[in-house]
Amino acid sequence: MNKPKIIISSGVNQDVDNYVNAIEAYDAETIIISPDNLKQLGHSEYDGLVLTGGGDISPELYSDKMKASNNEMCFGTSISRDKTEYQLVKTAIDSGKPILGICRGMQLLNVYFGGILIQNVNLIHFENMYKFRNDKKGQGNFDAQKYKEIESDFHHIFITLGSKFAAILGSGGMLKVNSRHHQGIGHKELSETFTASAYCIQDGIIEAYENINSSIIGVQFHPERTQEHPKQVKRIFENFVYKCRSM
Repeated sequence: MNKPKIIISSGVNQDVDNYVNAIEAYDAETIIISPDNLKQLGHSEYDGLVLTGGGDISPELYSDKMKASNNEMCFGTSISRDKTEYQLVKTAIDSGKPILGICRGMQLLNVYFGGILIQNVNLIHFENMYKFRNDKKGQGNFDAQKYKEIESDFHHIFITLGSKFAAILGSGGMLKVNSRHHQGIGHKELSETFTASAYCIQDGIIEAYENINSSIIGVQFHPERTQEHPKQVKRIFENFVYKCRSM
């Protein structure tokens, strides 16, 4: 059976073990790419791309499309990571590779395809997020290790019946997921490339989207933290590896 090779994007020195374990659980090989080792990719063959979580997307990539943008709402930005992942996305799109965007990855894809972001979603379900930042602003004020270790907040989402995302999980309706973000995407911010397929019950923030042929799936929560979700959430990775194996 074909063992697909899947790129996992990463910030410099970011711990992506949870993503690697979630993908490799379904007999796939992973290649970790970050801004400091992009050349390592070279002409390597691969079958899919996972864009991981992390700091915020650099506002300069989308703020000109907004009526007002407050850069001080952002932390942990890295334009070098953004540009690296833009390159990875372009290559994957051009070659028809499946893409899975998680949290920051979902947001980056939305911006890549012409959407924008809510720079500070309502405090109702991300009280822990401000424990991840230090006293600096912008670049470098995001403690990635603390982000990984701190306990998650949780909230309920509604998965749209009939969506590809519902089919992946085995059902639509209500699901409890973790919440580890302070920026997000609403309907006004969503790129025309995507259709929303899950929403946060508390504030209506989009929790999952898909493109027309489901070659791209984005989720706002963190399914790689598998111990925090029901077993069916692992199907996100199972389905993604299956699609990559079919390439």
